[in-house]
Amino acid sequence: EVKTRFDSEFNRGLLEEIFSIGHDIATGKDKNPMYSIWDYDKPNLQTLKQEIIDIVTKTITQQIPEIRMLNLRGCEHFFGWVNVHEPGEGLEVHGHTESAIAATYYIQAPEGCGEIVLFDSANGIDWKNISLSGSPFLKERRIQPVEGHLVFFPSYVLHGVTENKSDKLRISLSTDLRKVVDETTNNTVILKSWARRLEKIGIYDDVLQSKL
Repeated sequence: EVKTRFDSEFNRGLLEEIFSIGHDIATGKDKNPMYSIWDYDKPNLQTLKQEIIDIVTKTITQQIPEIRMLNLRGCEHFFGWVNVHEPGEGLEVHGHTESAIAATYYIQAPEGCGEIVLFDSANGIDWKNISLSGSPFLKERRIQPVEGHLVFFPSYVLHGVTENKSDKLRISLSTDLRKVVDETTNNTVILKSWARRLEKIGIYDDVLQSKL
């Protein structure tokens, strides 16, 4: 969880931008809606887009040694969308499968609007003693949304949002990010790093061995 540099004035401008996007689509004024919220050229939206990339890239580079070994060039947005939860609404437990990092920025988070709940498998497992016959268990991590804060975590982490018990809307912007790495780095998981393993097929296959 990171407190961004954005204040209530910025969030108000951001709210107006995303309202106008939604209104134009709903009324048919925008006849060709974009794929992602990030595809709209709005000043506050684009400022937030870059800020999220900067924060996530800096954080994971500092905290994950393996990332530094990959010569991380940064992150890129894969898909972004806006969540609007009315009083009484929540969000079921789910995960994101097509990205590396899931992130949510809170635009409007009134008191009692609900928590984001992460099911933290990483800290819930004794990695030193685990085996294929082991039984990993999960820990819960609850985060109270705060306007202007950014929460991000690995996309595979299951998460959900508890009921909005306030009398106002809970509004956030979520995004999936991918890592952009240097493909010439030896540790990058690309085909050439598996070449020696692939060659072993010939050792165990008589037909292939005869062709070598």
